[in-house]
Amino acid sequence: MRALLLSVLVGSFCMLFSAEVAGIFKSVSGAVTVERADKSKTIPKAGDKFFESDTIRTAEKATAGLIFNDNTLISVGQKSEFSIKEYKFEPSEKKGRFVGKLGGGTIACMTGLIAKMNPESMKMESKTATMGIRGTYFVLEAE
Repeated sequence: MRALLLSVLVGSFCMLFSAEVAGIFKSVSGAVTVERADKSKTIPKAGDKFFESDTIRTAEKATAGLIFNDNTLISVGQKSEFSIKEYKFEPSEKKGRFVGKLGGGTIACMTGLIAKMNPESMKMESKTATMGIRGTYFVLEAE
């Protein structure tokens, strides 16, 4: 039993360090959860890191403010599900890629350096469409 617990803890610890840190939570209000790639769930607080492959879920009257490493700002509205499908940012090489998915609810986004360096590198998906980002600010809603 002890060996099993130790292997689970080591595996979870390794997953965190193998995933790409995408940014930090600027704000968290209400019931917000993060589901990691390994299906573990956490309750974030302001200042906590989030990673590529995380899914952020908000309950009714809950919101989350995200700051990505390239200074993209995303506000996740109430009763929403937002996934970070792909996030790579290499400022020294002026490269980056951002693919997000809105499973339901609302997000507001102010784009950062990835969209400025190469607009084709930032995409948002929803159940019925994929949107290439060409501007600096947008709101996306999906049911």
